[in-house]
Amino acid sequence: MAEWEQCEKPTIERLASLGWQYKRGIEIPEDEKEPLLTSRLKRVIMRINEVSEKEAEEAITFLKTVPFGVEGSRRILEYLKDGVPIKDEKTGEPKRLMLIDYKNPENNEFLVANQVGYPFKTKIPDMILYINGIPIVLIECKRLKKDWKEAYRQIKRYEKEMPELFKYVQFSIAIGDRVVYFPNVPWLEDVSVYEWKGESFDDLDNIMEILIPANLLDILKYFIFYREDKGVITKVLPRYMQFRATTKIVERAVKYAKGETERNKGLIWHWQGSGKTLTMIFSAYKIKRLLGNPTIFFIVDRRELEKQLSDELKSIGLSFEVVGSIPKLKEILMHSDGKRGIFVTLIHKFREDELKELREQLKKESKRRKTIMNRKDVIAFIDEGHRTQYGELAATMRSILKNASFFAFTGTPISKKYRDTYATFGYKDEPYLDRYFIIDSIRDGFTVKIAYQARLEDEVRLRKEDLEAFLASKLEEIPEEYREKVEEKLKKKLNAIKIFLKNPKRIEKIAEDIAKHYKESVEPFKAMVVAIDREACVLYKKALDKFLPSEYSEIVMTFNQNDPQIIQEYFNELTRKYRTKDQEEIREEIVTSFKKKGFPKILIVTDMLLTGFDAPILQTMYLDKPLKEHHLLQAIARTNRPFFKNGENIKAFGLIVDYVGIFKELKRALAIYDEVDIKGVAYKLDEIKEELRKKISEALALFDGIELKRDRDTIMKAVLILFQKQKGTKFQKLYREIRYYYKLLREDKTEFKNVFSWLTEVYYAYNSKVNGLDPEIEQKMDAFFKEALKFIHETIDIEKLRTDFPIIELDEEFLKKIMRSTSKEQAFYDLLFAVRHYINTHRGPLTSDLVEQVERIVERWRSKKEEIEKLYEELFTVAQKIQQRTKEREELGLTELEYALVMVLKKHVKTNTAQLISDVKELLNETESLRFPRWKEKADVVSELSRKVMLFIVRKYNRRYDDLFKTRDEILEVLKRWG
Repeated sequence: MAEWEQCEKPTIERLASLGWQYKRGIEIPEDEKEPLLTSRLKRVIMRINEVSEKEAEEAITFLKTVPFGVEGSRRILEYLKDGVPIKDEKTGEPKRLMLIDYKNPENNEFLVANQVGYPFKTKIPDMILYINGIPIVLIECKRLKKDWKEAYRQIKRYEKEMPELFKYVQFSIAIGDRVVYFPNVPWLEDVSVYEWKGESFDDLDNIMEILIPANLLDILKYFIFYREDKGVITKVLPRYMQFRATTKIVERAVKYAKGETERNKGLIWHWQGSGKTLTMIFSAYKIKRLLGNPTIFFIVDRRELEKQLSDELKSIGLSFEVVGSIPKLKEILMHSDGKRGIFVTLIHKFREDELKELREQLKKESKRRKTIMNRKDVIAFIDEGHRTQYGELAATMRSILKNASFFAFTGTPISKKYRDTYATFGYKDEPYLDRYFIIDSIRDGFTVKIAYQARLEDEVRLRKEDLEAFLASKLEEIPEEYREKVEEKLKKKLNAIKIFLKNPKRIEKIAEDIAKHYKESVEPFKAMVVAIDREACVLYKKALDKFLPSEYSEIVMTFNQNDPQIIQEYFNELTRKYRTKDQEEIREEIVTSFKKKGFPKILIVTDMLLTGFDAPILQTMYLDKPLKEHHLLQAIARTNRPFFKNGENIKAFGLIVDYVGIFKELKRALAIYDEVDIKGVAYKLDEIKEELRKKISEALALFDGIELKRDRDTIMKAVLILFQKQKGTKFQKLYREIRYYYKLLREDKTEFKNVFSWLTEVYYAYNSKVNGLDPEIEQKMDAFFKEALKFIHETIDIEKLRTDFPIIELDEEFLKKIMRSTSKEQAFYDLLFAVRHYINTHRGPLTSDLVEQVERIVERWRSKKEEIEKLYEELFTVAQKIQQRTKEREELGLTELEYALVMVLKKHVKTNTAQLISDVKELLNETESLRFPRWKEKADVVSELSRKVMLFIVRKYNRRYDDLFKTRDEILEVLKRWG
């Protein structure tokens, strides 16, 4: 009832106000209790396509025959977007029947139904949203105080139980203490979840923006894709800021191309890590579909960005062409009126000396015919535009693409000194077309905070006068290969800084500090060292190898024929190690291993990977290169991606360790930006300590002010508070966050040591008593938890914890011990945790009917309305049942599945146990060929198995059963869950 009042009812009311028709599940005709509401779908297909009933039925039959699984799901998405292929009834020619009218949203039928049951399903989804009778969105509700993850996990179970439904459903919404949406990908155990932010404080109001009929159609047609990356297939959904920016870009580009507006440009600033590459792709895809056959350029200024963008386009299956050379660019520009399609190019190909003649030719041609120069359906998306948009290359590009729309994307805010230049992309009344601030991204969880600390300040940082010179100069904007040409005065300053930073003794001292800090505070996360130049990279590699195993670190940089000997020698080592002289191949292998494998753990770079590099496992950057302005912002943002394990971000913040002293002058290093634009860009470590204090206070508030004693009784009292008040999940999450902060701040841990030790004992006691986990169980999970466990051993006495809070096995000896207990209260707690642990770890036919009974006992205990003695007696009866069943099953020599089927037949059939055992073995033998892996996902197999079970019951028992259909259904349910 609470779920209806707090979730279902308000959701349905909001949907009705948006134009959705509402029906209760029981109002849907019995013959339509399958995923497709066929009569509704047939009616709409006939109306929007103006075709006969026969053709509409052919399209529906075609849809139903598409199998589930990866390929089937891909095909269904294609048919939802572009219609179902059939043959014309009269001509026999192939054609497509649209399932949805995207041009006229009002021609579609939008239905929300709650509690829609399907044959043979014990679980019923809370709400399904249908477009024209096709289930597109599923909503699962929990009470407002319930963890949204319960709804999420329920939906993931539905995916396995109802694969035919999720062939069509594109995304789901889980409602609880938060409202999240996520793509349905049944073959993956977990997927990313998102929150849709809006102007309301109520998340339920905000999520409705997706479900406005016109918006939902827009998302379905232009924003949902399957993505394939190294063999893993996932589904792409838009985040709210991507949808918002894309909508603005597309509206402007399309209106301009159609002559409905003169505005043809826009600047999009979305903080790094918020997905601006996908925003560009969404925009390009939608523009291409709406304009028919435009010319779209993605323009970047680095090869690594060109590759990243190409890989992203390829992964979602969009056709595009990389412009590999200047002759190829000329061919595209001069082809007829300009070649149509999507192109990825480096801006460096727009060289004035190479394209001057072509531009003059286009000018002449444009006077008498359509060319790329005078066409308005040409769109240029410029990535990280601030780096190259004020020079000759940009001028040449604009002079050729004279009537194009230009949209610049940047991951950093716009500097004060480039405001005039940025008028190129904005208007006086609209400096940005769309903006997504740093603090927005942190709040939404798309990025994490960045903290910074100085180390070895008095020993290795730049002298004040050198730092001043750097901050006042343009040195860091001069690429290494051009530095020989700069004026002498600047060269001296640069050389003074370089000589100081490359001193081998200094580098060795820093390398020793990096090794110590990395081992103690960072591992098993990964790190990056940023050195002043390529030679310094090699010096760092040699120094780090003295303090860490050589496989820990690797350099990512370019190599040239004229490199100094030290660099050439290192490159020769690399070619031997990787058995190739192909630089790109070596770099790709190093980067892939860094992201996906155990080693390397530390990358050493100078310029490469400081922009566009996305590796959530990268947590710490050791900065030994003076950077400022957008170079500094882009570099430090490499550490801001969240890192998820088991659906939870375990990276509270990225860390910059500053060896040059630039963060001492952070305000000056970023002085070219408005303060409002860079709010939240980086935090002092002291500010992070304050966050740790707040989290510790939040954790302690869960315990009603009990004393922080470390004796058994106090710890047990804390465990019972968490369990009784259902605060265990919240505490565990809080504790893991606290543990992460504490580990990073361990060099200054005295303030937190005692309270952290107490929280740690409670955490492991709770896991042991409530979840039946040994204190060292996390060690079996992965490197992150192994590292945490090593750290925990320094904090508490694990062996004492095992003695005080042993994991209790539910066996005959334990029950005898419980009966002898003098304290009924203590006996109840021990029995409760033992029974729950047994049921949770032995989920199967033996315990399935006892789960709800135990949970009811727990709820009654939590309500404090009944005597513990009474609850104890009921719980003891449950424990005895478990023991009796286990003993009986073992004595009969049956598997759990066989025993469960015997128990079902015992309820409905009058015959002896020996006969039932024989019958069950015969039934399992007869149906073995149908029960192959994932058989329950195939509707025809389920139907055939149902028929066989029915015939078996009739043949074997000749009316000696009490209810044929009920017996059949219960047997089928057991087979589906455990067979």
